Amino acid sequence: MGKLTIKEVEDLKKQGILDEKTVKELQSKKLVGTRNRGTSYYLTNNKNKVYPTLYFRKLGKGTTQTQKLIDFRNEFNKLLEKFGTKEK
Repeated sequence: MGKLTIKEVEDLKKQGILDEKTVKELQSKKLVGTRNRGTSYYLTNNKNKVYPTLYFRKLGKGTTQTQKLIDFRNEFNKLLEKFGTKEK
């Protein structure tokens, strides 16, 4: 069985199929992804587009992200939404 994406889970919550308790349970069993993908934001530097990125060194395959890292990434994404322009 594959993992559900964040977008799929949000859609299921809007439809009333899943509630917050069920989502947390699925996340604890690692059946739901923990981060969004696919949306690119950019800032402009005169004429150029600058794409801010975030990555953690030494976080390779087989290692899990702590809640602190996940929270940091979520705050970074909020800043991108606030200051960046969504790529079409």
